[in-house]
Amino acid sequence: MSESARKFDHRIKNPEPQVVAILAAIDEIRGIFRIGLRMTPQAVIGLRKSVLVTSAGSSTRIEGSKLSDEEVKKIMQGLSIQKFTDRDSQEVQGYLETLENVFDDYKDLPLRESVITSLHKELLKYSTKDDLHRGEYKHKENIVGILDAEGEVTKIMFETTPAYLTPKEMSELVLWTIEALEKERFHPLLIIANFIIEFLKIHPFEDGNGRLSRILTNLLLLRLGYPFVEYVSHEQIIERRKDQYYLALRASQQTFRTQNKPEGEQETIAPWLNFFLSVVKEQATKSLTLVEESAHDDTLSPKQSAVLEYFSEVTEASPSDIAAATGVLLPTVRKALDRLIELGKVKRVGRGRGTRYRRQ
Repeated sequence: MSESARKFDHRIKNPEPQVVAILAAIDEIRGIFRIGLRMTPQAVIGLRKSVLVTSAGSSTRIEGSKLSDEEVKKIMQGLSIQKFTDRDSQEVQGYLETLENVFDDYKDLPLRESVITSLHKELLKYSTKDDLHRGEYKHKENIVGILDAEGEVTKIMFETTPAYLTPKEMSELVLWTIEALEKERFHPLLIIANFIIEFLKIHPFEDGNGRLSRILTNLLLLRLGYPFVEYVSHEQIIERRKDQYYLALRASQQTFRTQNKPEGEQETIAPWLNFFLSVVKEQATKSLTLVEESAHDDTLSPKQSAVLEYFSEVTEASPSDIAAATGVLLPTVRKALDRLIELGKVKRVGRGRGTRYRRQ
């Protein structure tokens, strides 16, 4: 066994009791999905569109983008015709297309270095500043830092792998992950967690590493049988808990350091494991709630379902907004909203001409 394999094994071979408890909770929800719990086709389509928007918006904002989800949605609606000239739009466009391809083709995307570099190339497809290095491991050193409001690095978080060692360390990481998964040596979520934090520690590309780590998280979860990835955005959960995200990464990554390391300090990814698994658990729990709600939607007419599904894409809307977006006649929309209010799925906000509606 190589030194890197022993190191990775050591990180996850004896998980703490709270980690075991979270794994058990996630597995229970996964089991519910695996025995046949499904969403209506209309619900799946609506949620998937919503997840693409929120995931692309959140993942790029974590890295400094300023685009809102509404702006991301407009970009998605004009994918085939819009030209992207600013960096934020370029990055959002790349994320939307890459994540959608992962959702569509994850069964045909095994964990391989060639797949990782291909996804990186697709992710940065529209980023003009990355023309010379997309899809290639870094040729110069990079740093991981916390950005301020202007996108400037304010604090260095941890050391990254030198460029000349990147191919070797990526090869070792991918080979260990493949073997550990194939031989079922550890719980798959522990293996994924170790893969992601080591990927971020290596930081193999000159740019796009954070975004790609979240794309790879989606890919690995889907390939390993966690279907709720397409129902609730883990990127959105991370964005909401961004401070905790950085703290967990830094607390673990600091134990990887090679310089000024206190005597006797051992590598640990416990802070990262607790954070990562708490995100997956929240994602699973919210997905289960959505699916259970969808199971009760079978009593709705197709037009009532269409109105309800529209609220998976927006926070709030007027009857005319809904009619324009769904193609349902305005009087029918109003009747559908009354029915949805009776069922406790939608609530009315305001009165008179300014009346709007919001999902409960």
